[in-house]
Amino acid sequence: MNEGYTVMIVDDCEIMRILTRHILEEEGFRDIVELEDGCSALKILKAQKIDLVISDWNMVGMTGIELLTEIRADQNIAKTPFIMLSVESLDVSMDEAFKRGANDFVSKPFTHSELAASIARVIRPST
Repeated sequence: MNEGYTVMIVDDCEIMRILTRHILEEEGFRDIVELEDGCSALKILKAQKIDLVISDWNMVGMTGIELLTEIRADQNIAKTPFIMLSVESLDVSMDEAFKRGANDFVSKPFTHSELAASIARVIRPST
């Protein structure tokens, strides 16, 4: 069902990328791009069609919030759905993510069902 989507996971923690990939595969996603930093992610986003970005907030180099800001500023990729992941579950962090254009926010650690629900809200929003 989700095989037609290309999903990008951006997280500097390999274990989190593996966990996220596993959840995506369980949800039927097959085309998954994994990166450990925002700079590399931005280059790929500008070169290839990505249908969904799932990014950690705290990363070395370019943070997730900086990546989100860069995506929203580029008219060619500005509409790419974006889910922010963070150990920061403070309302201030969530507010900042949504203010910058995140489609959803998931606090770490998350369960399979929490991430799956977030993905469903973002790629199949109710009308």
